[in-house]
Amino acid sequence: MKKENNNDFRGFATKSQFMSFMRSGLRRMWSRQYPPRRVFIAQNRRKVPLGRNGRMIWGGVCEQCNKPHKAAEMEVDHIVQNHKLTEIKDISAYCDSLFCELSNMRYLCKNCHKIITYSERHGISIKEAKAEKQAISFSKLPVEKQKKLLKTWGVMEESITNAKKRRATAKNYYIKTNK
Repeated sequence: MKKENNNDFRGFATKSQFMSFMRSGLRRMWSRQYPPRRVFIAQNRRKVPLGRNGRMIWGGVCEQCNKPHKAAEMEVDHIVQNHKLTEIKDISAYCDSLFCELSNMRYLCKNCHKIITYSERHGISIKEAKAEKQAISFSKLPVEKQKKLLKTWGVMEESITNAKKRRATAKNYYIKTNK
C-alpha cells in the first residue's frame, strides 16, 4: 500500500517536483502555442545562405552575435528575465513575465541564448559567462587533449597539473581572447 502524501503537492513527492512540473508546462505552452511568440518568429525569420552550396533556407540573424543561423538553431528569448516560480503564489507574476509582449522578445542563436541565460542566473557579465561556458566544454575534453591545447596557448607545465588548474587557466585564456 502506498503511503499517503500529507503535504498536498497534488500527487508529487515534493513541492519542488510540483513547481518544476508547473514551470515546464507553462513554458511548453509558451513555446508551442503562444500566438505573440509565433508572430515574433514570423516577423524575424529570414532566408539565410546556409543550405547546401549556399542555398537560401529559413533561419534568422542572432541579435547578440549578428550571425545567420538555421531556424532550428534559433530561439526566442525574454529580454526582461522571467520571475521565479518556486511557490504557488508566484504563478501570476511568472505568467505575466512569461506571456509577454513582442517588445520583450529577441531572436538569439542557441549558443548566445545559453550564454545570456548563464550570465543572468549567475550575475556575471556576458563575456565572463561565455568564457565560463567555454571552460565547461574544455573541462569535458580528455585530459591529454586539454594539456595539448593549453601548451599550444603557451601555458607552462606547472599550471596544468590538475583539473581545477586546467579549467581556471582555460577560463582566463577565454576571457582574454573573447571579443
